[in-house]
Amino acid sequence: MKFLAMKAVFLVVLFCQVSCVRLSPDVPKHFDLTGEWKLIESLSDQPPDPAKIRLEEDRNIARGRQKDVSASASFVVTDFPVVVSNKMWIEQNSDSMGIRYSDGLYRDVSWGEHQRNYWHVHAGWMDGTLHIISKRKGIEGREIYVLGSDSDLTVDVTVDTSGSDIRVKRVFRRK
Repeated sequence: MKFLAMKAVFLVVLFCQVSCVRLSPDVPKHFDLTGEWKLIESLSDQPPDPAKIRLEEDRNIARGRQKDVSASASFVVTDFPVVVSNKMWIEQNSDSMGIRYSDGLYRDVSWGEHQRNYWHVHAGWMDGTLHIISKRKGIEGREIYVLGSDSDLTVDVTVDTSGSDIRVKRVFRRK
């Protein structure tokens, strides 16, 4: 019995080390995203096509390769608007940032953990980069914002589902 309890504790600790990300709510010095950002198309991936994603997922469901039909990546362009945006206007302060995207959508991101619609969102800094981790049943999205020394902002977006996985890199320059 004691062995099983020790094994359970070990597995919980191991799971936490692998899946629990420690993000700091403290904005690093010189990490200010405030301003207007324009996409550099030549350095950025093409945005995902929701129709193609849905078609591939439908095929995977029919073949039995995708079990959870609700964990669809076809909503990536609405849930993660940075993947299709040509411009962003960002206002940042010590506890949050607001982002207005070129399609008119607006998103407020507060540092720390909170609920946003169906998503559990954890936002903060690790190793000088901003991480926004969004989770809901069957889906985990990660946005990593890296501010380069040349005033470029690279946003790597990864959305993992039980069906299609999306990986997109977008590079913006401050105007």
